[in-house]
Parts: sequence; structure tokens; C-alpha cells
Amino acid sequence: MNENQFDFLLSLIENDIEKQMTQFRKPISAKERLVVTLRLLATGESFRSLGFRYRVGFSTIKAIVLDVTIAIWKNLKDIFMPKPTKEKWKQIAKTYSDKWQFPNCVGSLDGKHVMLFCPNNAGTSFYNYKGRHSVVLLALVDANYKFIAVDVGAFGRNSDGGVFAESKLGTSLATNTADIPADTLLENGGEPMPHVIIGDQAFPLKPYLMRPYSKEAVSNNANKKNFNYRLSRARRTVENAFGILSARWRIFHTDIEVQPEIVDNIVLCCCCLHNMLRNDEDDNIFLQDLPNGVPDNFIAFEGIRNNSTRAAFVIRDKFCDYFSSENGSLPWENQ
Repeated sequence: MNENQFDFLLSLIENDIEKQMTQFRKPISAKERLVVTLRLLATGESFRSLGFRYRVGFSTIKAIVLDVTIAIWKNLKDIFMPKPTKEKWKQIAKTYSDKWQFPNCVGSLDGKHVMLFCPNNAGTSFYNYKGRHSVVLLALVDANYKFIAVDVGAFGRNSDGGVFAESKLGTSLATNTADIPADTLLENGGEPMPHVIIGDQAFPLKPYLMRPYSKEAVSNNANKKNFNYRLSRARRTVENAFGILSARWRIFHTDIEVQPEIVDNIVLCCCCLHNMLRNDEDDNIFLQDLPNGVPDNFIAFEGIRNNSTRAAFVIRDKFCDYFSSENGSLPWENQ
């Protein structure tokens, strides 16, 4: 983050994090509060270490981080992560088609388990399938590695399909209240098809959510194998977004040492800052450095059994047929 970006961020949140001076002591300034918080997020340094570094109490550091992360989410979400309109969905779909050759795609979906220390009196609620404590970050990402929507806070023990189904995003898609555009023709011909999001095997196949064919289905079927390639290629966007997020904010390389509700604020704050910095043309995170850059503490979702409707299978098969047709195939696929 450069000086101009820092000053811009401070101007947005200063009124929410500045404390009044009292007759007993001078408060920590808004600028210093933001510096402390950004250092925590960028380095993953412990709260206790930050307390020694800035000569303030452990509880004061926690209070500062809570105030600042809440203020960042409150003031940045409508600027850098607004709820998409119908026109915005259309722009996202066009960019996915232009950059990743997956028409009618309005986002790539994935989730990660964000590690935390065992909360007090939590029992097994946060205990995930890897045997560690976590909360779930569910994210929908556009073709330029920016977060369209995020949902955080689900218990780590919850099934990944259940996390999506119970999220605001999952509910809005299932009830057709997300303002997704009407069916449109696929590029270069074909019949009208719905706009869809794409995910991996961790998510159920739905009319609005495409996932890959199983290994068994593609073993002797070139068209289905090609569909999986096209979907996997477009899904790089969400993997790259998580890679950039964790490369820039190294707190995701640690087990976060605060209560889950504060972890939620930290994660939401980092996602907003990610979008703010992605808007900057000087963003210098290099994607070629990212394939191995997602930390072990950023655990992927576990695959689930498919439980899909007939309509979802039909839609996926139509995409599959289109990708292998003369109009929809790519020149290099058969080389």
C-alpha cells in the first residue's frame, strides 16, 4: 500500500476511529490506529508482539484492531464491493467471456477455512474436517480477481455445501432474487442459456451453479473432459484471488488469536482492502508467483456428493456441447 492509498483509506475511516482527548491522557491518533491494524494484517504479527512494539497493552491492540476493521468494512463495502446490479452482472459475464472464454459466467465460487485458535467454550463447533478450528470464508470472484460478494463466519464443522446453501449468496440465487440477467444467447450462436456461477466439486450442481463432471464421466468422453478444462480454466480467477489475498495479508498464514466474531471483521476488512488495491493500476502482486502461495492455513473446501436436479444436468450438458461445437470450441484445444 503506497502513501496515497494510505491517506485515502484514512480519510474514509478517520471519523469512525478517532478518539476524543481527555484531561488524563492523549489518545492514540487515528493514523496510528490504522498503522497498527495494517501491520497486523500484513505481517500476521501477534497482538502481544504488537503491544510490545508500540508500547500499548494487549487488550488495547485488540480494541484498536476491532474498531479499525469494523470501520474499514463499514466505509469501503459500498464503494469497493457493492451489491451487483443487472448491468453489473452483464459486465462481469462479458469479461469472463472475453478473458476466460466461458460465456454467461457471472462469477467463480470457492471457499476457504480461515484458521483460528480454539475459542472459549466453543466445543466442536469450529472443528473442521482437517482437525483444526476455523471459520469459513465463501467468496464469489469476477474475471479480474476481485470479490463480488463474500460471506464469512460459518462454523468450520459445517458441510461446505451447507455453508453455501445457507449463505446470503446461495439463498439469493436459489430464490432468484440476486437480480441475475435473463437467459441470453451464447456467443457465436446457440440457444439462450442461463447465466451461471462456476465452482469445483465442493459445491452441488444447480441450474445456476456449474461444477465439473466426475472423473468417471470424463474417462472416455472427450467433450466432458473439454468442459472440465474450460471450467477449471475460468475458475483460476477465484484461486488467484485467494492467492493474492493471502500473499498481501499474511495474517491468513497464522492461526488468528482472537474470538471468531473479531476474525469475521478481520476477514471482511481484508477482502475490502483487496478490492481497493486491485482497483489501483500499480497493483504489483504477480500472478505467476501465486500457485504455491496459498498458505496451509487457508484450507480448501472438502468435496461433497452431488445432489442435483434434472434441469441442472441438462444445462451443464448444453454448455458441454457448445464448448465442443464449431462455434464454441477454442483453436488451441485440439493442438
